[in-house]
Amino acid sequence: MEFFNNDSWVFFSLLSALSLSIVSIIDRYVLIRWIKNPLLPIFILGFMGLVPSLIIYIVHGYAQLSLIHILLTFVAGLSFLFMAYFYFSAAKIEEISRVVPLFYLAPIFVAVLSSIFLHEVLSFHKYLGVFLLISGSILISLKKQIKYYLSKALGLMILSTFFYSIHMVITKYLLNFADYWRIFSYIRIGIFIALVPIFPRFLPEIRSIMNKHGKKVFGIMAANETMGLAGGFFFTVAASTGYVTLVNALSSLRTFFVFLFTLIIGLYYPQILKEEKGKVKVFLKFCGIVFMFLGVLLMT
Repeated sequence: MEFFNNDSWVFFSLLSALSLSIVSIIDRYVLIRWIKNPLLPIFILGFMGLVPSLIIYIVHGYAQLSLIHILLTFVAGLSFLFMAYFYFSAAKIEEISRVVPLFYLAPIFVAVLSSIFLHEVLSFHKYLGVFLLISGSILISLKKQIKYYLSKALGLMILSTFFYSIHMVITKYLLNFADYWRIFSYIRIGIFIALVPIFPRFLPEIRSIMNKHGKKVFGIMAANETMGLAGGFFFTVAASTGYVTLVNALSSLRTFFVFLFTLIIGLYYPQILKEEKGKVKVFLKFCGIVFMFLGVLLMT
């Protein structure tokens, strides 16, 4: 069933950004309060991805992909796991409104990889947009306004966005051979298969969390990762008609939503998320986001 036109990639990119911004905030809360191993949310996400895959199979069936394309779905799934691991590691040591803006580094890798493998070539003003995105990312990642240095989270997020870019470019490539329903499903199965060998290492921690915090933790995580799956699906739908570089750039507006939501939450519930509140620090974040918005405008 096709329920969009060629211009609706903008709408689905924004839906992806909104969904993933909420996921990012809840992930940060979960990692601070309950979870020590940043792989555990990925494990839950991987297993929950089997549910929509089964539903898609029942409704649409599976496409006949070649062996190389099936292997690519596994590589895309594995790349997603690496992305998520480095992201959760960064979110555990740094405030979420600093971590999420660093996803704006992804357009750099996507622009390079898509130009090589998908023949998506950017114009000069789009490269200028990339420069502004980098500048904004660096500005927001500054940990203090006087002592200018980059946090460890930046290195982790460089790795995260690199693997995320591989995931996105492969997804866009595979969309040439099957529709977004089936490609989304295949990649979720690829993520699950990649997780199977490390399943035993999660059992002791799962038991420990269950004994200490009860089932509510996994209920919250399951609901949150369901929203994460929705964000991934919206991205796949958008990428099926839009250039992956542009879809990725627009989806990165999740930074704006995270910044907005964390400010609101910090105002009324400061005990939930501890964000830096100094005027200069907020101003730096605001300037960084302005730079990145300008970059997005130039790239789109």
